[in-house]
Amino acid sequence: MVERNELETTVRSMVAFDILSKPLVSLGHKADRRRDKLAGEIEYLAKYQDEGDRFFAYVETREEQRARTLREGINEFKETHPRYGDILEGIIQEKRSDSKKFLVYGVSNGFKLGSEDYRRVMKDLGMSPIQADAMYPHLLDLSDKLGKANENSKRSILL
Repeated sequence: MVERNELETTVRSMVAFDILSKPLVSLGHKADRRRDKLAGEIEYLAKYQDEGDRFFAYVETREEQRARTLREGINEFKETHPRYGDILEGIIQEKRSDSKKFLVYGVSNGFKLGSEDYRRVMKDLGMSPIQADAMYPHLLDLSDKLGKANENSKRSILL
């Protein structure tokens, strides 16, 4: 087995986490969209069908207090103080320079992650070795289908 230092092992873990997280996030978003669609269907059906003994479904409206959005506050301020509101709006519209720090990382061309890299990060997520062995090939396959599995692409994360 190839000897790896701590930095290389950590970078390889980051790449593996990035590759494995894409299909999980994608599936999560897909499940959210499906759940939201079903909620709309239930809202419609609940108007016309009675609940059964084995389930319940109803729509309730709740009045809640919430803070104004920033835009609502600015608009109200502009109505109350038009002269100063225009000054405030001008200040908000001004562009400003901002620098951000990114960590750029990846696996060099010609090198690949090994199964131990993927299994290690899945164990870090709380999976047993058996679960990691069973799941990681399927997640890699799904990531590949989503076009997210290129191990040699340059990756970055905001620090």
